[in-house]
Amino acid sequence: MSEVAEAVLEILSDVLEVSRGELRATPVLAAHEWDSTSSLDALSQLETGLGVRVDLRAFHAARTVADVVDLVSPQFEPV
Repeated sequence: MSEVAEAVLEILSDVLEVSRGELRATPVLAAHEWDSTSSLDALSQLETGLGVRVDLRAFHAARTVADVVDLVSPQFEPV
């Protein structure tokens, strides 16, 4: 798994309060109590923690962990 994917997975697992293993096994966000509050929390943590800007409409259209990784990847620069 790429560095950006690991970083996104870490943030999403923290926000959703599930293990990274659970997110890998079931990557559909709605399966993990993904709602408007968790979505905005994740967006904030992704932008702050990874130093990226994510289009809000595109982010709300994301349905899986891979969708979120795809949104963040073009801007991600490893430290």
